Amino acid sequence: MRKPVAVLLLLLTILAMGCSSLSTWVKSNMEGVPVWVYEPQVSRTQIAFVGKGTATNENRARVLAYESVLSQLSVYIGEDVTGRHIAELSSRNAIESYRLKVTQEFVKVNEGSVDVYFLAIADSSVLEKARTDSEVQLLEKQQEMDRLSALGARAFRENKDIVAAKQYLGIAKIASALPVDRGAKRYDESIARIGTILQALTLSVSVGDPSLPTTEATLRRGTRTLSPRVVEAPITVRTTARNGMGEPYADSQRFVTNNNGQFTYTTNNPSLVGQGDLVLYIDLDAELEFLKHFDPDVHAQFTQMLQAKQVYYPYARISIVGNQPLVVAVFEFSLQGDLLESVSANTSIAQNLSKDGVVVAVASPQRTDDDLETLAVLRSTYPNSTYALFGNAGISQSKSTDNGATVTVIGETFLLNLRTGAVVGSTGNVTANSVASTMDGAQRSAFARFGTITASLMYRYLYR
Repeated sequence: MRKPVAVLLLLLTILAMGCSSLSTWVKSNMEGVPVWVYEPQVSRTQIAFVGKGTATNENRARVLAYESVLSQLSVYIGEDVTGRHIAELSSRNAIESYRLKVTQEFVKVNEGSVDVYFLAIADSSVLEKARTDSEVQLLEKQQEMDRLSALGARAFRENKDIVAAKQYLGIAKIASALPVDRGAKRYDESIARIGTILQALTLSVSVGDPSLPTTEATLRRGTRTLSPRVVEAPITVRTTARNGMGEPYADSQRFVTNNNGQFTYTTNNPSLVGQGDLVLYIDLDAELEFLKHFDPDVHAQFTQMLQAKQVYYPYARISIVGNQPLVVAVFEFSLQGDLLESVSANTSIAQNLSKDGVVVAVASPQRTDDDLETLAVLRSTYPNSTYALFGNAGISQSKSTDNGATVTVIGETFLLNLRTGAVVGSTGNVTANSVASTMDGAQRSAFARFGTITASLMYRYLYR
């Protein structure tokens, strides 16, 4: 009699569980997982989230299970909280601000993979408040996106295409931070609008004067001469200049198109010399930066689109000396004030200026006590030269140590018109230091460095 009674009791228990619970019980047993994976039991004041992660190892599966919990939590609240709370949840198995805690976990090892399940329980009243706050913030963000959309449409009507594109990029940035179901449509719409705006732009330059260099740039919406001109557009002009040590570096100037969709380029950098290319491009680098991480493909698409629209303007700056040799006569003096036979400064000046096409004639170290007499000698020696670099450089300090020697050189150089004696410009006092293994090496190096600095300071006078 006992067996029929036991079976009857089991049937009564199953019937009491209800159809839903029965199917869950059967399913969990067949899959070898706890019942709470499919039907967590919580009180009315709690909300349950079941996270699952599958990977080839348990550590990775656990991370994915945490992310699964946070993904469900984000959908419930209406705001993406994964980045904000992943570290706290994975390290503490809890999120204090939501009164959420992982109460159960289960690990199932399969052939070639591992499943990890987490049961996380949170306080429903806290989540409801967060949900309400999120809805308010969402409404504010939607209103802000609507505002930016209106500004973008207005800017486009006023031929401010880049201003419009910036507004739509603002919409994309806001939408990218929203849950997918809330922001994806606005994001896609704004990205499509930006692409249309950028694709239509055409940047061009006038003939100008390559020797200065100067040119007029025009930005249009379209390729025809009568196409609308785009105003208030940021254009950056990039080129190569020389630093104080004569080494090339990337230099840039930023312009904004005027009411005619144009701007006139003139350099404000005296070390933009020699030959090269001005590279003019529509500058949206800062505004596109967020896409580099959020949507690399779109970032690459827009970047390539703008790069295809950049234009080049070749220049060949001509110094005031033209094809005539520039006489270089910088005299070197010892610590005691004696004239040295070395020409390290002159040689360095000549080497640096010759990089940019300046023909240089290095004077021999012969100097009189009178500057006017010395200039007369230079004028007589170089009758075909109009200009000269004339100056003095002397050792102001030298020191020997067990590790080598240190030398400091101080001097000043003038750019002179040999025919009139007029001073075109001056370097002012220049100080150069050098350290070498020997005193002779340090001295030569210090004078050479002085020459390098002098050459860079003279660019502003040699090129107008």
